[in-house]
Amino acid sequence: MKKRIDFNQGYIIVAPVDEQAEHSALLTESDLAHLATLSSPTRRAQWSTWRHIVREELGAEALLRYNSMGAPILERAVGDVAYISVSHSAEWVAVMFSHTRCGVDIEATDRGFSKVASRYITLDEREHLGADFGELFEGVVWSAKEAMYKYANTPGVEFTSDLLLVGHTPLTTTLQAELYGVPLPDTHYLQLEGQILCYLYQD
Repeated sequence: MKKRIDFNQGYIIVAPVDEQAEHSALLTESDLAHLATLSSPTRRAQWSTWRHIVREELGAEALLRYNSMGAPILERAVGDVAYISVSHSAEWVAVMFSHTRCGVDIEATDRGFSKVASRYITLDEREHLGADFGELFEGVVWSAKEAMYKYANTPGVEFTSDLLLVGHTPLTTTLQAELYGVPLPDTHYLQLEGQILCYLYQD
């Protein structure tokens, strides 16, 4: 069920959360030490699943740490991979491996975005883009802006004033956005296994 999505600067691995991943022989001593600090079985499964994917792709030599915003990053490149981005929903994990700066997000289509939609969607975005996506609109916008936020790596970004969607190109399934008025790379979106996946990268 694991899937690979290739793009110009790298690829994304999307896989189901695996409750047995914490027993993976690929996890390093450092991985296991952090895993031991997690008490929630759900959190342990999600965390160990993406770590297993990283070890499977990059090996034990990949040195990982968290930046000031709490996102996992590589301390140094491993082969052509210099950047990673990680996301998970309740049942799926996405790990992005890239030669350049990147951001990824995955969300279940039935998450219930309407409850908080006003916190991240502007009236202008809804008016100009809402009809393009129908019932998926709120999920696509949330996932896209989360991926953009990870890519930007800038604290304090407001989703309804600083990070704005300004266009949509259906033919290439991409969204255009601006952060503080400056264009971001196109954000790609797709739907798979009841999930919305959005990602962007520096080309």
